[in-house]
Order: sequence, then structure tokens, then C-alpha cells
Amino acid sequence: MERRRLNIVLDDDLAKHLDRRVRSDEAFGSADEYVGALIRRDMEDDADAARYIDDLLSDTLVDGEQAFRSVTAVEVLRRNSKS
Repeated sequence: MERRRLNIVLDDDLAKHLDRRVRSDEAFGSADEYVGALIRRDMEDDADAARYIDDLLSDTLVDGEQAFRSVTAVEVLRRNSKS
């Protein structure tokens, strides 16, 4: 696996938070590990969101064009104003 060096500048609040997390959480031995974990979590969230959208759309994609009903903008606005 290729490694990449990243230099970042943190404001005081972010630096203090980072220091607290690294000192108090046994899961992170260094700032590098903490930032890596945040990036991995973000990647997992992206994958979870993609799976969620796929699940929502899968039935519609299987149903095909006949499952859709044409509506006008006025109908959408009327429907949404009832909420």
C-alpha cells in the first residue's frame, strides 16, 4: 500500500480536541491513527449512503418505466403544501 504524507494546520480548538482524543482514547496511538480512522469512517459512511440509495432505487429500477406517473409542478407543490 502506498503511503502519502499530509501536513495540516489546525486551529487551537481542533488541536486541543485532537490531543484529547489521542491521549484519552486507547484506540489511537497517534494523531496519524486518529486522522486515518476519521477518513476510514467517512469512506464507510459514503459506502453506506450509496447502499441505502441503491436499496431505495432497486425496486423502482426493477419495476421499469410503467411504475412512474407523470405529474406537474403544480401537483407536486399542492401535495407538499399538505404536509
